[in-house]
Amino acid sequence: MRRRSGGHEEGWLLSYADLITNLLLFFVVLLSAANLSKTKMQQITKAISGEPQPESLESIQEQIEKAIVEKKLTEVVQTKIKDDGLELSLNSGFVFDSGRALLRPEFEVPLGSMLEVLLPYSTKYSFAVEGHTDATPILGSSLFASNWDLSAARALVVRDRLEGVGIDRTRIRVEGYADTRPLPEAELQGLTVDQRNARLRRVVVRVY
Repeated sequence: MRRRSGGHEEGWLLSYADLITNLLLFFVVLLSAANLSKTKMQQITKAISGEPQPESLESIQEQIEKAIVEKKLTEVVQTKIKDDGLELSLNSGFVFDSGRALLRPEFEVPLGSMLEVLLPYSTKYSFAVEGHTDATPILGSSLFASNWDLSAARALVVRDRLEGVGIDRTRIRVEGYADTRPLPEAELQGLTVDQRNARLRRVVVRVY
């Protein structure tokens, strides 16, 4: 009796090895995707489709920019998309009096209208409100004991405005950083000391 070739008996091993390799690659891709930020994922989607998705951070930025122009807030609010989300940076020197955490009355309505743009996306995204100051110590006569208190208090005020336009409070968190997270030096080059400090004093609403 002739024996069957061993190659036929072991041929299934090649298919099995291919299957295991494909499964391994599949899980590597899944793990990589899980570690990507929403910003990166949306950039990949845009690169494939050729245009931003309707609810992407880029499309939200376009609507916010339009509202900024309509409400004449171009000197008050700047937007930027980063790896950790869409940032709306409010110039504290405009919207707050020095050393205080009360919005100036003239900005209540326009800022509220601008923040309303975020409401339709509030079930898909979360929001962080970050308070920042410059490094100038607060004087003893101030209402706040330190820049930590001031940055947190201003962030709380903006957080209240987000909830006021209808965003669920469970989707918002507040962070006060005082002067511990300055802007990159590249964004401050060529500015005077007063101009630098003005840029550093800000409240950032981050959509992520």
